[in-house]
Amino acid sequence: FVINIRYMLMSLSLSQRLEGMSLGKRLLVANGVTDEIFFLAMQKPGNRLSGWFFTGLALGPYAGWVGGTLAGALAGAVLPASLTSALGVALYAMFLAIILPPSTKSRAIALCVAVAALLSCAITWIPFFSFITPGFSVVLCALLAAVPAAYFFPLKDEDEEGGDAR
Repeated sequence: FVINIRYMLMSLSLSQRLEGMSLGKRLLVANGVTDEIFFLAMQKPGNRLSGWFFTGLALGPYAGWVGGTLAGALAGAVLPASLTSALGVALYAMFLAIILPPSTKSRAIALCVAVAALLSCAITWIPFFSFITPGFSVVLCALLAAVPAAYFFPLKDEDEEGGDAR
């Protein structure tokens, strides 16, 4: 539960960019929010996303995840345990692939990522914080880094900037 609170944070960020949409449509579109789809949606030039764009963005990966889950379940039944446990590293590589490209293009994003990483290190290595569980640590670091970043580096409308506001 705690680890997945990040979807709430991603949804809050995306809600600023969705064009006028009813609550029902927003709830339907919210089912497509994942780390990868969030990343791709945030790469779209401009500050506005349509429901159709977001839905189209989510359909391909959704079909891939369903097929991948089936293939993974079948492969997991026949592969040795040592190999299946080693594949867990791929999840960390995926998160790095999501974080690093935007960090190289935006000082605000790079600063936010750096603050979150430093906070995570502090929580992990400073004994005083040992009561914080790893799952809650992820959410806490994300909030403590993202809230000040959103305040100090707000998204500006294209009209204000005369182009892409990132």
